[in-house]
Amino acid sequence: MKKANNQGWLKQTWQALSSTPYLPPVLFLLVVGLFALAQTFDHTTESYVYKIGDVAGSDIKAPKDFFIEDKATNLAKMDYAKTSIRTVYDFDANLLKNITADITSAMHFGRQIFQPQDDAQGIVPPEFLDTSFSMALAFKPEFEKKLGVKISKGAFQILFNEKFSEEITGHLTTIIDTILTTGVVSNKEILLAEEEKGITLRTIQSHKERVIANLKVFYGPDQAKTMVRVVGQPILENVNYSLANLIVDICQRLLRPNITLNKNETEKRIREAQARIKPTLYQIKAGEMIIREGERVDELKLVKLNALSEQVEDKDVIMTIIGICMFTSLLLLVVYFLYLKDHPKLGRDMNKHMTFLTLGLLLYIGFTELAVYIAHASNPEMSGKIASRAIYMVVPLPAAAMITCIFLGFDIALYFSLILCSLCTISFGCGFQVFLFFFLSSITAAYWIKERNERHHFIVAGFKLALFNACLAIALGFFMPSQALPWGTLLKQVTMAIGGGVFAAILTVGFTPLIEVLFNYTTAAKLLEFSNLDQPLIKKLMIEAPGTYNHSVIVATLAEAAASAIHADSLKAKVMAYYHDIGKLDKTMYFIENQSDGRNRHDKLSPSMSALILIGHVKKGVEMAKKYKLGNEIVEGISQHHGTSLIKYFYNKSLKAGNENINEDDFRYPGPKPQTREAGIVMLADVAEAATRALERPTPSRIQGRVTELINDIFADGQLEECEMTLKDLHQIAKSFNTILTSIYHNRIEYTDKPQDKKQDKKQDKKNGKSKDTDRQSPKGEADNSAPIQKDRTDLKRLGL
Repeated sequence: MKKANNQGWLKQTWQALSSTPYLPPVLFLLVVGLFALAQTFDHTTESYVYKIGDVAGSDIKAPKDFFIEDKATNLAKMDYAKTSIRTVYDFDANLLKNITADITSAMHFGRQIFQPQDDAQGIVPPEFLDTSFSMALAFKPEFEKKLGVKISKGAFQILFNEKFSEEITGHLTTIIDTILTTGVVSNKEILLAEEEKGITLRTIQSHKERVIANLKVFYGPDQAKTMVRVVGQPILENVNYSLANLIVDICQRLLRPNITLNKNETEKRIREAQARIKPTLYQIKAGEMIIREGERVDELKLVKLNALSEQVEDKDVIMTIIGICMFTSLLLLVVYFLYLKDHPKLGRDMNKHMTFLTLGLLLYIGFTELAVYIAHASNPEMSGKIASRAIYMVVPLPAAAMITCIFLGFDIALYFSLILCSLCTISFGCGFQVFLFFFLSSITAAYWIKERNERHHFIVAGFKLALFNACLAIALGFFMPSQALPWGTLLKQVTMAIGGGVFAAILTVGFTPLIEVLFNYTTAAKLLEFSNLDQPLIKKLMIEAPGTYNHSVIVATLAEAAASAIHADSLKAKVMAYYHDIGKLDKTMYFIENQSDGRNRHDKLSPSMSALILIGHVKKGVEMAKKYKLGNEIVEGISQHHGTSLIKYFYNKSLKAGNENINEDDFRYPGPKPQTREAGIVMLADVAEAATRALERPTPSRIQGRVTELINDIFADGQLEECEMTLKDLHQIAKSFNTILTSIYHNRIEYTDKPQDKKQDKKQDKKNGKSKDTDRQSPKGEADNSAPIQKDRTDLKRLGL
């Protein structure tokens, strides 16, 4: 139950979509939007990125006037400016003063330990002071704080023993002054790297600068410590060993670099110097050839190409999208309004056909974009369009033309290929040779498949297409002499062209059954299957309604011949004729061709009821055709083979019965009128066969007159006004009908029978009447419409009676 509800919902949705007038605009916007979106990806943008020694894939011209910056020269200038600027080092002149002040303050604090101090009672004399070392240790932290470094207890005792003399202060300050005056740098290795050009030494306090060329005079941290001992050796010559070592150790620990690298100031001066450099530019005029196809890229061309690449990258993306959308829109609108909008094959079910064409267009554009992506991925240094020129021949675009030709005909496939090939050529870089290959291959494939009715013909067409593609690839290889294709590259392209043809045929075979199911199309191959008389429905018709079966076979013969005469689809007309009366299986005995007992069921029915039964066989036939999934073409043939014609016999019978309130529409078939030439042919063949069968003596002249009369009546009734059939077509149809019907109902040799047999045959004919189709008129009253029987006629005794 749930499955049935889902199917009903899907059916209603499809019916709504197929009838809405807004579907074509939506499909139009979908194609334009998706194609424009696909072209905005990086791999679809033309690139001019090459390396020295590469071969140009196409001619490249300057789109406008622009200047080229010689980046190599400008970069060299920038490097020169960077190397010419001296590194800035800061000189801290206050460091020596600060260290000297700290030494003096600390030593003065130490000496105060031995000085008299004020007491609350007065001055304490020196002899009463406690100058023991244990008491002095309490002053050690304060001493270290003033000095700026920590010292050991033993070192403090040595100073204590020397009473923190001023002589020690002098030794310390002299050594520190000598070292820092020369200069101590934090990293001498970095400093010596600037030895060639020197450095700029800037005093922090005064901002005075001087250039120092001899950088070896400065001390590094380790070198400064060594120089303390060297400098202190003559100064401490008369000092005891322990004190001398202590003085050296304190000096080494107090020393800090007074020359430091100023990286920010150095970079600032480099930027200012580079900003003052004027770039070197070359002017390129619009239309100037940057590089020709097949030329090698040298240094100058590479500079121009890089500048052109920047110009392209700076292009407004919005403008690119607008341009692509405008071109795609104009292409679609021109083809649609000039050709497809009023095409007879599309008018009856426009939404379905446009959906099919749109999905096919998007599918094969997707194949193209995939090929471009693969080509770009295999060679990412080249643009997608340039790289993809080596792979475009393998893209199976001809499959789209073949499938379109199978379902909608060669003429529509031609215009569809024009649109598809134009859009795919844009994806491949707008190369003229790409369009030539795509378009010629597509229309050739469509031409070879249009007259092929069996599926194995698709493979044959595929191999023919592969051979044609190979020839086309060779022709294009010779046609483009600037490419100078080597034989290896040409062989590769030929191989891909052959593969593209075979691949197109495989896709056609694979997609055709799927499309038949999705869009309910009927192909020639499917019609061939239905034309087999061993089909279940035909066999059922032969067993249960042999008269209708015989009638249908003859009508199919007439329809096939007439369709060939006017260049219509003879296979479609024949299959329509086979199935046009399958609705009679519902009530076989109410149709006289199936009545073998001579009793007519309509004798006991009212004219309106008889007309209702006759009309019902059309509706029942449509239901059976849908049940057996015979396809839209056969369903349309069944529903249209009577059009809206009047059932004249029962209508006249009702009038003779005295019924005044008769609605003529109740005695007309519901229609519609034939919409195709094939349906119109089936209508004419159906009437012609039934009427000819009813003729008393079907001589060639009588057959010709009867066929002409029937066709004129149908034409005058307006039944053929919607199927685009001309008077010339009707003449050819009548001519073919006359030929076949005369051959079927030709005169036989009359054999002389016994008199009693003649009398018996006359009685039997009088009893049974004539064999006629109750679709047209009653089995009785036949003498009213047929030629009079000649009195001297000798009846033929039927075989088997």
